[in-house]
Amino acid sequence: RLGALARANTEVAAAIDIALAAFNGHAGEPDTFDALHELLERQAFRVAYWRVAQDEINYRRFFDINDLAALRQEHDAVFRLTHRLVVELVNSGAVDALRVDHPDGLYDPKEYFRKLNEACARPVYLVIEKIVAPFENVPRDWAVHGTTGYRFANVVNGLFVDPAVESRITRTYHGFIGSDRSFDEETRIARRLVLRTALASELTVITSRLARIAKADRITRDFTFNTLRDGLADVMSAFPVYRTYIDDDVHAEDRRYIEWAVTRARSESLAADVSVFDFIRDALTRDLPARTPALAAAIRQFARKVQQLTAPVMAKGIEDTAFYRYVRLVSLNDVGGDPSEFGFPVARFHRASTHRARYWPHTMLATSTHDNKRSEDVRARIDALTEMPAGWRLQLQKWSRMNDARKAMVEDTPAPSRNDEYLLYQVLLGSMPMKAGRAQMADYRERIVEYMRKAGREAKLRTSWANVNEPYEAATAAFIRELLDDSHPNPFLDDLRAALQPVAWLGGINSIAMMAVKLTSPGVPDIYQGNETLDFSLVDPDNRRPVDYAKRREMLEALRALGDAPGPALARVFADPNDGLGKMYVAWRLLQLRAERETLFKSAGYTPVRVTGAGARNIVAFARRHEDGVVVTVAPRLTSALGVEPGVMPMGAIWGDTRLHLPFLDEGATLRDAIGGVSHTLEDRSLPVAAMLACAPVAVLSR
Repeated sequence: RLGALARANTEVAAAIDIALAAFNGHAGEPDTFDALHELLERQAFRVAYWRVAQDEINYRRFFDINDLAALRQEHDAVFRLTHRLVVELVNSGAVDALRVDHPDGLYDPKEYFRKLNEACARPVYLVIEKIVAPFENVPRDWAVHGTTGYRFANVVNGLFVDPAVESRITRTYHGFIGSDRSFDEETRIARRLVLRTALASELTVITSRLARIAKADRITRDFTFNTLRDGLADVMSAFPVYRTYIDDDVHAEDRRYIEWAVTRARSESLAADVSVFDFIRDALTRDLPARTPALAAAIRQFARKVQQLTAPVMAKGIEDTAFYRYVRLVSLNDVGGDPSEFGFPVARFHRASTHRARYWPHTMLATSTHDNKRSEDVRARIDALTEMPAGWRLQLQKWSRMNDARKAMVEDTPAPSRNDEYLLYQVLLGSMPMKAGRAQMADYRERIVEYMRKAGREAKLRTSWANVNEPYEAATAAFIRELLDDSHPNPFLDDLRAALQPVAWLGGINSIAMMAVKLTSPGVPDIYQGNETLDFSLVDPDNRRPVDYAKRREMLEALRALGDAPGPALARVFADPNDGLGKMYVAWRLLQLRAERETLFKSAGYTPVRVTGAGARNIVAFARRHEDGVVVTVAPRLTSALGVEPGVMPMGAIWGDTRLHLPFLDEGATLRDAIGGVSHTLEDRSLPVAAMLACAPVAVLSR
């Protein structure tokens, strides 16, 4: 039987070879390809030059990646076939949790989540990769546990950005690059660019639907295709959220977002006839009169299809374009973030956490992800620049003068551009290793070259993925290699290393504090690969490099040797925030605490803790309470105001008279610190921060 099968396979292979020989042509002999051309012409698809796709492609795809066609999950047969393996894994017990990426690309996300839950015969933890605007909420009737945590990543990062210096940082940025364009302006321009290029074919398909609707009524039939296309592009470029969620109903939130976008588009339009915006609005809100059931169905289908396009327009226009154009403080330029949102005051953090505890207690909490533009530790360093705005401005001026001669002229313009140069200096301060040998420095140099090449192409100003400007990229790469060349005396590199010291010190403290806040906030914390200790990765593929787990195991073994009540022995762990020991220690101890207090962390509410004294502004403190259980988190922020500098940690007497007030606890109650293993007893229902943070820069107290 096996011999017969082998002979059959050989015969099939021979037949395939004969068929290929009949259709394959010969290079340099165009006529020999006629048979292949005739065969391809008979197919349901057309083979085309890749640049044609952005104008003529007629199927949904993954953003602008043409070889990943979207599947129509709204059809039950498609859903069943494509989810067969996933459902089997869940039902067999092999998988307990599912993550749904890019649900905004679905025709009906709410219905999809319902079907996915129903298909699973056992409960499954389900989170979605949904970008939520600062003023937006995930619909509470969706059958999900929450999002994958991008919003939280930006909220917690904002704690370490000082809102008081926004105008100073903005003036520094605009003065350096010679432009005062706002982030909002950049996003509008970038989204129009994406609609005009990468997603032009999708815009054409949507416009064709709208044109057919317009022609069905004598009042609107004279709106031309170009008028409708331009109007739709204006409205989508002004959309305040990734998409609406119109289904059988037009919800109040959807109507509000549509009205907002149309009003803004109309006010900024240069079109002669702005009445087209009223027509577009009524089509999107399904308020257009429909004389026939067919027209009503067409309007309904149009409104729902537009929703699938606004999301990729936002993603490609903002995350993959504007984030690389507007680089005032790039720690704010990350997925789910808004660079206009400069810092997150403690009171606002408390409001966001209270809302999450009430409505989405099991949502995921992220700080670094596979999608981030820079890791949490890179952002934590760059945040520190807001604690030294004057020094940052002077440093930029000095470096610009030092490096001006290293630039080359490309198309009569210096390369790199001032904007790319400003971005580069932030990235260097955020990611440069504190200690690096010759080989490690060479590797780092090439990582930065690759990062800046990608950043330049994403910005689509001097170069792009579609039209690579090789001279500009080569000049920028040469500039970077000169800046980071350690093979000979290099005054800039020496100065960069000196400037890095205070930035990295404050950034390391921020990283430790961020870990403590994340692991005790309402939600399910997620630690991206390698980020249990310091990791200075940049955007993919840089953050997909192999993780040195052997080193992390060695670090963990050293920490375990400290025992359950390390107290003063922690001095070595937190002596230098840049060795990563402190961050890993906090992660290890708090994951243990979460396991011990599983019920509390799953069910506890959120209570802001009042802080008084000289360092009140420099503390974020909150309590998680459930029945008799309580956990209180205390973490530092903006610590340079306390006198923290290289060699000084925000611990002990530096906090002066700063106190935590815990009126919900009994007088004389004793709390034990999960970090230091030290116990503290309440006096006047309060605790001195100097005592709580005597042996570590963070404390997590439990009764």
